[in-house]
Amino acid sequence: MSNETESDIRGYVSNCFNHRGYKFDGETPDESAYQRLTALFKEYDLDHWDVDSIANTIEHVVAEYIMDYSPQFTDDDEETTA
Repeated sequence: MSNETESDIRGYVSNCFNHRGYKFDGETPDESAYQRLTALFKEYDLDHWDVDSIANTIEHVVAEYIMDYSPQFTDDDEETTA
């Protein structure tokens, strides 16, 4: 069973959204998912506080999903009864 906490997993999810790669040419830096989300929100007259709120929600939901469904968080010591 994993000892990671929801906070640990949220950090990993945040890292995924903050990651910046390169465009198809392999040289031009690409924007992170958070940068793209910020740009989209600005188009709809929303600000960075709105992005922070949504990003926080996404991190929470993904971390919760992983902890609920990953076999790494299943208690291996529990015996199932038939």
